[in-house]
Amino acid sequence: MSRFVALPQGVSEATFAKAIQEYRALLGEGRVRTDPASLQSYMKIMIPESEELHKPSAAMYPKTVKEIQAIVAIANKYKTPLWTVSTGKNMGYGSSAPATRGQIVLDLKTMKKIIHVDEELGYCLVEPGVTYYDLQQHFKKHKMNLWVDVPAPSAMASPMGNTADRGVGYTPYGEHFLFSCGMEVVLANGDVIRTGTGGVPNSTSWQANKWGYGPYVDGIFTQSNYGILTKLGVWLMKGPPPGGYFPFLMKFPKVEMLADIIKTLMPLRLAQIIPNACIVVNAGWEAAGYFTYDKNGKGTNRETFYKGKDSLPPKVFQQIMDKYDVGAWNFYAAVYGSPEQVALNWKYVSGAFKAKFGNQVRIITEKEAKDDPIFEYRRQLMMGGSTLQEFGLYNWRGGGGSMWFAPVAAARPSECDRQMRLATEVLNKYGFDYVSEFIVGWRDMHHIIDLLYDRTDREEMNKAYKCFDELLTVFTNNGWGTYRTNTAFMDKVSHSYGPGMRDIHYRLKRALDPNNILAPGKSGIDLNPHNPGYAFNEGLNHGRPLDVP
Repeated sequence: MSRFVALPQGVSEATFAKAIQEYRALLGEGRVRTDPASLQSYMKIMIPESEELHKPSAAMYPKTVKEIQAIVAIANKYKTPLWTVSTGKNMGYGSSAPATRGQIVLDLKTMKKIIHVDEELGYCLVEPGVTYYDLQQHFKKHKMNLWVDVPAPSAMASPMGNTADRGVGYTPYGEHFLFSCGMEVVLANGDVIRTGTGGVPNSTSWQANKWGYGPYVDGIFTQSNYGILTKLGVWLMKGPPPGGYFPFLMKFPKVEMLADIIKTLMPLRLAQIIPNACIVVNAGWEAAGYFTYDKNGKGTNRETFYKGKDSLPPKVFQQIMDKYDVGAWNFYAAVYGSPEQVALNWKYVSGAFKAKFGNQVRIITEKEAKDDPIFEYRRQLMMGGSTLQEFGLYNWRGGGGSMWFAPVAAARPSECDRQMRLATEVLNKYGFDYVSEFIVGWRDMHHIIDLLYDRTDREEMNKAYKCFDELLTVFTNNGWGTYRTNTAFMDKVSHSYGPGMRDIHYRLKRALDPNNILAPGKSGIDLNPHNPGYAFNEGLNHGRPLDVP
């Protein structure tokens, strides 16, 4: 029996032991862990697969770029793959567990320097372990009128990690990769590169100018396994003057109103009257926010209203809506600027929705919301405030299972309506509820659907896997791409974008990481012939085995 929790594929125990010995000589015993207790947090997954498929072999905690360079040298020597995480708050997409069994988790949470914040131009340069909360506290301490755009799950996530996965938030700076500027990357051969103008000695514009000269390469280090990001520039929003931020909520009573909501809001979004990445939240997602735990740890959730395993009947869903006073759709947005601009733009926004919906829309501002916790949560999100948890969402069904299905739609009313109807049909077929939000981008919708299920129930795990698989198939067949996915389905999503893209992804991997040491399996890119993502030339989709204990 092996003395290690797991071993990398193709690496013997003796070889792995030698590698660990060299890693410990470099970092010390405390920063290279192989004991089960230390690895437990990296084995916690919310996807419907066995934890055995995602067990790491070790975890390492570097503190400097030089240490990472030395780590990749050892990894190349012994062919020990490295699964890089920042803070590991990758909720709904796989947490911090590696894509394939036996990888070493390279945990960069110990690299926590806020290297520079420029208040004049509104940007910062940070290391991987810096969180959104860290930046917020820094602004507060130094009395800086700056906002950083925070994603929904938690301010304890990392700007670098979320940007590298092309995540989104809810302020006018909601498209995180778009508002990044300049990277430092350690390549698989140990070289360090700085993108944009970062390669110019003594550059003064590394975080001010995105492009530099020649081919723009920053994008290949997002959703990829071509390098290890060690520094990232992030553009920050200047906070508006007092009275220059006006958040609001509009509640709509009928599911069928989605197309008209989109039709009304998009002209306002395109004209930048509503400048932020606003959201249209369905009743399930909104109601889940109000579920709370009592002092005994027992939660109020959908099971309080309906004991069955099937999706909620319409009458029961309506009971939940009535209980928590949520709309079938709940539209959160804000207007920003000077007080005069805010007042004028609010007239445009409220007028447009009143003209379209009349008394069928309920408009709620801070004054009416008072101390409502969900309004406050959304108000904070849309101003880059401190959000430490997603209220109650994972208590909707219970059992710890969650997968975020994230297709993109063009921001057309008919397209969003069709996505909603197809997703509801597939989810209900397997007994799951449609719990979603549309994040309104520039001309697209990030349609975030949380497939919530009970991971303690073997039958539900199997159903959840099959349901997610069918959602991917149906949406791909309708011409909709998935912009982000969990580790169980990365290979299938990769195939959905066609052989041309897979071919170039593999060419880049062979050129930059021929020993396949950086996060094999990430985004379906893996040079190991024993792993599911390898068979790209043959046009085969091996898929992933459903191995439920």
